[in-house]
Amino acid sequence: MVRREAREALRDGEWPALVVEAALDAVLRDAEAVLSATAEPNASLTVLAIMPGNVIGPVIATAYCAAAAGARLMLKSSSRELRLADILARQFQTLGAPVAGTLEPMRWTGGDVDWEKKVFAQAARIVAFGNDDTIADIRHRAPHGVDVVAYGSAYSVGFIPAGDIAAVALTAARDVAMFDQRGCLSPQTIYVEGDEARAILFGHALARALEPVARELPRASAGTTERAAIGDFVRRLQVRALPASSHALGTVIQGPATLGYPEFVVGIEPFGSPVCAGFGRLVVVKPCSDAQAAAAAAATLGAQLDTVGIGGSYDPFTRVFFGAGARRVCSLGEMQRPPFGYRPQIADFREIAIA
Repeated sequence: MVRREAREALRDGEWPALVVEAALDAVLRDAEAVLSATAEPNASLTVLAIMPGNVIGPVIATAYCAAAAGARLMLKSSSRELRLADILARQFQTLGAPVAGTLEPMRWTGGDVDWEKKVFAQAARIVAFGNDDTIADIRHRAPHGVDVVAYGSAYSVGFIPAGDIAAVALTAARDVAMFDQRGCLSPQTIYVEGDEARAILFGHALARALEPVARELPRASAGTTERAAIGDFVRRLQVRALPASSHALGTVIQGPATLGYPEFVVGIEPFGSPVCAGFGRLVVVKPCSDAQAAAAAAATLGAQLDTVGIGGSYDPFTRVFFGAGARRVCSLGEMQRPPFGYRPQIADFREIAIA
């Protein structure tokens, strides 16, 4: 029911149909098994969840996490997507006990302080998605005694160990393309183990892979502001990029132009901290000596480091990247498909003390 109605509700919206389908696959793939063990309702815990509008999925994941925990949920959608919460509320009614009546869709204009004061007072906990400034404002205005669980600004990176470059370029391309890098699980910078020549080779392999992936996951239209930001990013990239290699392989690769802006941009830069555009399929590739060096660079993101995607098997690298502060380590190609209960967590909706 949710897949069918969501597909129809999001038709002709911000995201192309193939991206919508991929997003629904990711968020619904393992939800049923978790919901089959739904807890009895916990009427004493009411949670207000404030949703982001940059990607598809958090609304569904949040509703199902609350249902699995047995909490009552007030679900405030982004103004960019206002129908999924209603679809989920109808599903809960159809399913009956114990979830019927536990989900209340809510809508108001963000920043309406008077209205938010009334709504905040009804919640025992607030689960909030948004940039760090938004989260700080919510924390400041939350009533005394109301927990705030925050999912603020976050960025992800990739790491390509020694091995076959072409084999991992396609998986990396899918993670770059999904949601046009607007989500916190999108790889912003990809570190390549080896010298500058190997990083350049990977950058070109990634660019070649992004072209067919654009047919699987079409790009959303870029508005005037984003187009200007893409142009500015490319200009800066041309200053920072490595010199072209002796084989005349360029180090700033732009995809086919669509409506005056490139489908993607791949830039190869010297080793250093991650570069995080956060939109537009703008990915930076950097050489590194080994996983330890990549982890040290990623660690400069501090608390904003989320997922590290590894080309090939990630098992040998989990310890080093968790040690750098990563919240999750997975294979490239799976960065945008986190397990159910990752963001948010089921525990966010249980009546326990949350740090």
